[in-house]
Amino acid sequence: MKKAVKISLIVVAVFVGTVLLAVGFFFLLIEPDVTVFGKEKLNMDKLNTYSHSITILDVYGNPIDDAVYFGKNNISVQIKDLPKHTIDAFIAIEDKRFYSHHGADYRRMASAFLSNIKSGGFTEGASTITQQLIKNTHLSNEKTLKRKISEIRLARKLERVYDKSQILESYFNVLYFGSGIRGLGTASRVMFDKSASNLTLAQSAALASIINNPAKYSPYNNIGNLTKRKNLVLKQMLNQKMITDAEYQSAVAERLKFGNYRNIQYVTGTLKSACATLNCSEKNLFLNSYTICTSYDPKIATAAQNSLQNIGGEYDTRIIVLDNTSGGIACDETNVTKYINPLRSPASTIKPFTSYAIALESGMNPLSQIVDEPTLFGDYAPANYKGVYRGYMSLNDCLKYSSNIAAVKLMKQFGVEQSKSIAERFGIKFGHSDNTLALALGGMEKGVTLPEIANAYRTLANGGIYSEINYIDRINSNQADVITSDHVKKYAVSDDTAYLLTNMLMSCAKSGTAKKLKNIGIIAAKTGTNGDENGNYDCYAVAYTPKYTIAVWFGAKDNPIPNSITGASCCDIIKNICDSGAIDTTEEFTMPNSVAYFDIDYRELSENHKVYLADPFLQPRYRVSALLSKRHLPIRKDIDILDYYDGFMWNDIV
Repeated sequence: MKKAVKISLIVVAVFVGTVLLAVGFFFLLIEPDVTVFGKEKLNMDKLNTYSHSITILDVYGNPIDDAVYFGKNNISVQIKDLPKHTIDAFIAIEDKRFYSHHGADYRRMASAFLSNIKSGGFTEGASTITQQLIKNTHLSNEKTLKRKISEIRLARKLERVYDKSQILESYFNVLYFGSGIRGLGTASRVMFDKSASNLTLAQSAALASIINNPAKYSPYNNIGNLTKRKNLVLKQMLNQKMITDAEYQSAVAERLKFGNYRNIQYVTGTLKSACATLNCSEKNLFLNSYTICTSYDPKIATAAQNSLQNIGGEYDTRIIVLDNTSGGIACDETNVTKYINPLRSPASTIKPFTSYAIALESGMNPLSQIVDEPTLFGDYAPANYKGVYRGYMSLNDCLKYSSNIAAVKLMKQFGVEQSKSIAERFGIKFGHSDNTLALALGGMEKGVTLPEIANAYRTLANGGIYSEINYIDRINSNQADVITSDHVKKYAVSDDTAYLLTNMLMSCAKSGTAKKLKNIGIIAAKTGTNGDENGNYDCYAVAYTPKYTIAVWFGAKDNPIPNSITGASCCDIIKNICDSGAIDTTEEFTMPNSVAYFDIDYRELSENHKVYLADPFLQPRYRVSALLSKRHLPIRKDIDILDYYDGFMWNDIV
């Protein structure tokens, strides 16, 4: 009997000793100051990524979205700005003893250990908020004992370096909410279109729910799961006396509306532009904590965003607005959640630059006549929209009605290379194989981006003077100001050609393909549509006032856009923006001294399709006033009229 007792005591002692040895070894492994087996070291840079941020200011000097951005354009938050109920929601469901433990919650670990033994698997976790922060910034997601030991050790180490507020701030800024959304500030902006400082109790509980399993509790795919989890979070807050019963009941009853808008287009464009300006990587951009001053105009951007509300997801949409004077990009909005800047066929929006600019520069005028009829150019047989041909038409009307035949005829008349040379002055780039007459209709090897075609029209608004465009006005750092250099300005065409084209495009907006804009004020515009009988692939409308240029593009996704959607449809967005009052359409374009109104012989124009200046003796009923370039005035039919009259005619214009 004594021997049996002795054996039992020995077994117990061995067991206890083994347990104590195991526990001791465990605590040795998780001891922060002990480094064995080449363990991961605490890297403060990984924890402080969000502190290396960029502030992006709008044209009025205010932060865009009242926020700063850090890695991957995420919006950072500061713990002092968050509501208490937001912080409590995460603590209640993720780590209720957060303020009392020192990195690891051993009571919770023991409970989870027993639960997992009973279930025969890893059904319950026990990671504290500090451990989660370490895992998200230092370690992989593999479920191994080695990784868990490293996680606990680094968490304990972190608790000796950071106070609880610092840990929470880092934690909130690295949380992943699914759909590419990282950080509480970004999630708040994307899902609720508000700053995290303004989250309601119910919204906070919903966000605290998502991080447990972003796929399972996605507000976009599994709203039922999310609602149940949200109510569980609220119940935990109630049980932990973080909220009252009335607050609990109100939050449970609150109906949450989730959005998916994210202002990534302008921000990403700004960061790309800053990297190019400073010749640095995006990482170095953030490490310097720059303040970037942009041309972003929130009034225009808001009007553009509102106009996108009725656009579905069947086709991509992009709206860009340029400040004509500065070249700054005042607005760049899309209906997608990723940055887009594709090269696409410009369709008919390229016609002013490949066909009409060279015609006016070479001596033709807005009344010069072209026969609009089916025409074969070798093997190339372009056709007008819906097969409509109008016979003899002026250049003005050819552009107004977007005649394909006229555009190709003009390019053929002056040569493809000459036409390309003029268009290149407007910033349009061509590929090696872009050497056919199809260029007149936007048939290009690669195509153009929306900013490029918008800037070409901006050049017309600026009297033919071309300069590059940019998101950025200047960049400030703690060390010095980095001022973006002024882009070189150069003439693409003379101011008379630019103004005549503007006047012609105003006709297009009044009664041509862009006539949806006829009642909004003083504006010049052109539309373009690229498609076939199966549908359309690109639709454009580009319009400009003296101060702003607005370009809208619809692009096909998986399937062609219905033929009922055309470039004219894009005009609706431009109209909405202008009607909102964000863009003034009352200012007149300034007429240069190089153009003037002259009387034309209307009989010759209508009967013989020739443009002549009216003779001095021509009766008023046969005269018509026309805007012409002084450089390229047509002659009079009867040039031997008495020289006496020449003095009166020419003295006022030379």
